[in-house]
Amino acid sequence: MTGRQNELRRLGAALDDGAHGGTVRALVTGEPGIGRTTLLQACAASARARGWTTVEVRCPPHAPLPPFGLARHLAGRLAALLPPEHPRRTALDDVAHPPAGRPAPADPTPVEVDVVLGHLRAALSVLTSGAPVLLCLDDAHRADAASLGLLHRALLAPPLARVVLLASAGDGENRNGGGPGALPELFAGARQLPLTGLAPSQSAALLRRVARRAPAPDVAAECHRACAGNPALLTEVARVLRDRPADRAGAPPAAALRPAAVAELIGNRLAGLDPNAGRVALAIAVAQTHSAADPLLVSHLSGLTLAETLAAVDLLVCMHLVADDDTLYLRHRVVRDALLGRMTLMARNAAHLAAAAHLHGKQAPADRIADHLAASTVTLDEPWAAPVLLRAGQKALAAREPDRARRYLEHAVRAASGADRRTAALELIDAEIGIDLHAGLRAAARTLEETTEDALRLPVLARISTARYLGCDPGAAARPTPASDFARPDWHPVHALLDGLESYPLPGTTRRAGERLAPDGPGPGCPETGGADCCGADRAAAGSVVRALRSHLTCRPADAVRGAREALRAEGGLCLHPVLRLMALMVLAWNGRDADVTSHLRLHHDCEHCHAHPLHRALLLPVTAQLALLHGRLRTAHDQLGASLDALVHYGTRPQHPLLIWLVGMLAEARLAMGRGAEARALLHEHGCLDGPAPDRLHREVWLTRARLRADDGDLAGVAADLAERTDAPPGPTGGVHTYVHTVDLLTQVGRHGQARETARTLLRVAEAMGTPRERGIALRVLGALGGAPDGEDLLREAMRLLAAAQADHDLAHAAADLALLLFDDGRYEEATVELSTALELADRCGARPLALRVRQRLAAAEGRSADRSPLGGVLKLTKREKQILIDAVRGSTNERIATTLHITRRTVELHLSSAYRKLDITGRKDFPHLFRTAGLWPLLVDSAAI
Repeated sequence: MTGRQNELRRLGAALDDGAHGGTVRALVTGEPGIGRTTLLQACAASARARGWTTVEVRCPPHAPLPPFGLARHLAGRLAALLPPEHPRRTALDDVAHPPAGRPAPADPTPVEVDVVLGHLRAALSVLTSGAPVLLCLDDAHRADAASLGLLHRALLAPPLARVVLLASAGDGENRNGGGPGALPELFAGARQLPLTGLAPSQSAALLRRVARRAPAPDVAAECHRACAGNPALLTEVARVLRDRPADRAGAPPAAALRPAAVAELIGNRLAGLDPNAGRVALAIAVAQTHSAADPLLVSHLSGLTLAETLAAVDLLVCMHLVADDDTLYLRHRVVRDALLGRMTLMARNAAHLAAAAHLHGKQAPADRIADHLAASTVTLDEPWAAPVLLRAGQKALAAREPDRARRYLEHAVRAASGADRRTAALELIDAEIGIDLHAGLRAAARTLEETTEDALRLPVLARISTARYLGCDPGAAARPTPASDFARPDWHPVHALLDGLESYPLPGTTRRAGERLAPDGPGPGCPETGGADCCGADRAAAGSVVRALRSHLTCRPADAVRGAREALRAEGGLCLHPVLRLMALMVLAWNGRDADVTSHLRLHHDCEHCHAHPLHRALLLPVTAQLALLHGRLRTAHDQLGASLDALVHYGTRPQHPLLIWLVGMLAEARLAMGRGAEARALLHEHGCLDGPAPDRLHREVWLTRARLRADDGDLAGVAADLAERTDAPPGPTGGVHTYVHTVDLLTQVGRHGQARETARTLLRVAEAMGTPRERGIALRVLGALGGAPDGEDLLREAMRLLAAAQADHDLAHAAADLALLLFDDGRYEEATVELSTALELADRCGARPLALRVRQRLAAAEGRSADRSPLGGVLKLTKREKQILIDAVRGSTNERIATTLHITRRTVELHLSSAYRKLDITGRKDFPHLFRTAGLWPLLVDSAAI
């Protein structure tokens, strides 16, 4: 009964009213699987526990009862409850089970109905003389009209005392059972309990109970969306999750979203209502690919007329299986997936090809036709428009199905011309590389040899370089594409360029290969340009990136920014290697040039050479993630880094590739800041970065995160070992100023205070050279935290001013917490609590759970030392329910209104408020104005109530 406590309370109130008055009626309604039967069973169990007599009758689930069928069932149940010697028992038994020689009439006469009515009322009178009676009628929409009319007369003409009639009916399902108006007439004026889907938290609780383990939050959220909170559907999904291996508990539940029991439940329910409804539901499931279906397409796929289709759709809408809209789609994705799962592969292929042919004949948009072509696995048997084939191939690539994509794109290359043909050729290369790296590179080489279009040459080279860099071991002796494969003379300098960049983003490469990347001599030239060096700009762009990284490593921010800007001006040259643009933008981000980064990201989306590259967005997500981290948007940064890492892994990048390890370090750092240390540890372990030497000492995020994890575990010896490893590395901040910040924190934890102070001064010098307010504020914060009062206070207040202006919320929260600690140590407890409340608000907003926890601990300590017992600490002692009620009270709600809103009694509200007043050291509502004069108390109360 997860999430049905309110309905149970309402039914309990109906039982209370029925025990002391006349007949009480209640009707529970809702879509299939919403929990009507379970609710009736729970109410019956509660009634039995109270000593009630319960009579439970369930109509057949898949077919309506025959005439007078419900009356016979009810007569048999009542007869079994009467004493054996009672004269009415025999009469009721004869109604339920007619003697062998006297078959039951199909349509009883009015006289026979009156006789049965008398028996029923007499039996109910006998039973109610001993205890109240609960009549439970499940699936009442399937009952026959004669029985419902008889029941109406038995209970309400005149009303019987101490009887409660509780029934359930499916939404939209009463049209074929009970006859016109029979069920509404019986329950006219009755208590109505419409059931809706569970809330997300309730869905997660149900999944946890049935699956016998707590699903990951993203898994629970996906299951809730797929099932629209339907308890029966969630239960079937949870059973599939329960049977999966424990080590896959956190994986996306794609396999769980088409349990066979769901298709059986919906299919049988629809078959009993309308033979056409099941066909239409299946047609909607097929037609509803990436967008909603239209009635004409559904009519074509189901083989019904449009009028028959709309009548069946009306039934599905009334059952809440299909949304009531101009377009058609199944509300529960799990129902759609389950219905499709019952089809054979060939049946699905035939349905999708039929849909594509129908839409093609109607000249529908290419995207809609491509949706169905991409969903089919059979070879094409008729010509299709080039845009349709191209979109089908692109959709298959997006679904990570390169074999299917190749089939469509090969047709598209032959059928297309102009820009469409170039796009199809590039997409085909992507598909070939996804199927087989070596074969894909050879196909790209052939395209490069055959093309005479400059608009195609550069994107092909970009794909070759990406595949060579990310799809194989950098520096491997056996190259998958030997130089002899490339006949064009301009390939050779580009090939040297790519070889020189194989080890990016390891900054050590910049010192070893800088001159080789930007040779002074001219290149061999291109026939199309009359012998001019057509790759000079490309090498110049690479050389600028190399110089920018070298300057950044040697703490020359002005030169680093200048080099990155020069590189970004050569837009075409940056397309020839997957990390050129990435490193140039990261140098700008590391040096606080957010405006430059944002401007170049906007320009990049318009780059005609790389906009269609399969990894171009994924390779720029670390840049936007870095900006999000600097502004305290930890959740956004985490999601973007995870998406980038997933894209590279899907591309086939090896687990210990330098670029992948760099992303792993950034993602692990973000997880640690969010309090997800176990996930950060698992990520480092997966890529071989948790034990032993770091993959490369220049991957500072990796070893810093590992050292911070060890510090959290109390392994200070391990932290000291990692810090000793750092002393051999070059001094530059490959991860920006936060590399220094974490290093200072670790040095302080292991007691190396002098080295920590010197590192903080170095950070300040670097930040001053960068000339950006945010980086200077971060440096002042680190130095101020080490300085002590009064110098430390001045530094921290200046840092907070700079960080607030730069909207760097995460660093601002750290600065406020550091200032509060300094004030606390100086005995200024009230000022400390104000700063702590500010830090707590910022930390919660950023999603920085470890920082928020530390701030709460400091608040509690400040409360214990405060001279006048500040109420800020008292807020932390409130329970979640006390906070909810207190917030409503402060907002002006009366106790009665709060009780009604939260579905609790007024006495419970009063008890919670009394407990809250005691913890806050106030006497009642009249003290609210005085209470909330305390700075930071209201944000602390509201934010902590939402946690």
